[in-house]
Amino acid sequence: MESDHDISNPCAILFLENMVEDLELMLREIKKGGINNVYRRVSTKKEFLSNVEEFNPDIIISDYALPMFNGMHAFRLVRERAIFTPFILVTGTLTEELALECLQEGVDDFVLKSNLKRLPSVILRLLQMKEVQKEKDRIAKELELKNAQLNKLQVQNDHTKIRERLSKREFEILLLIAKGRTIKEIAGFLSISPATVATHRARILAKLFLKSNVEITKFAFRNKLID
Repeated sequence: MESDHDISNPCAILFLENMVEDLELMLREIKKGGINNVYRRVSTKKEFLSNVEEFNPDIIISDYALPMFNGMHAFRLVRERAIFTPFILVTGTLTEELALECLQEGVDDFVLKSNLKRLPSVILRLLQMKEVQKEKDRIAKELELKNAQLNKLQVQNDHTKIRERLSKREFEILLLIAKGRTIKEIAGFLSISPATVATHRARILAKLFLKSNVEITKFAFRNKLID
């Protein structure tokens, strides 16, 4: 495993590559492209999985063909772990079958070893796309939070409106009915007569345009008055 550090906001690149000569060619093109980087090179499955977690790369560049571990296998492993780091395959030849496989699997891009000068532009494009996606995710999370806050506020407003339509005692009885309490149980709990409970129940039905205890329960659930 090797590393090269750049102090000026470097791009962390994880290379899955067993040939040092090929690594040096890629690094040369990346340097020509003006991409500051810190990198690690691994060549085994164990090293690869360890560094995906520990090194947390911005980009993964993998040789397609390795002695005991190929690039597509590596790609599937990171996606199975819900890691969506941009993934570039580097290959000596690109057959129609390989291109189709890459597209179907969702590999971000592939670069021919005979055209490594294309590598910097691919890296920069994928990094830009990554930043755009991060911003989209941030906005989506922010909107989700705001919607949750609005929903909570709406529920609070709905509760307030219901309380404005019912007296305190009627609201208490509505909740108890919704929880399945009988008139006799409610009377004992509130220390009032069953007849008084029945009168309050009739007023609740009239004020909320309901017809039965079942509708009271549904109303309470719908308005999140009870869980």
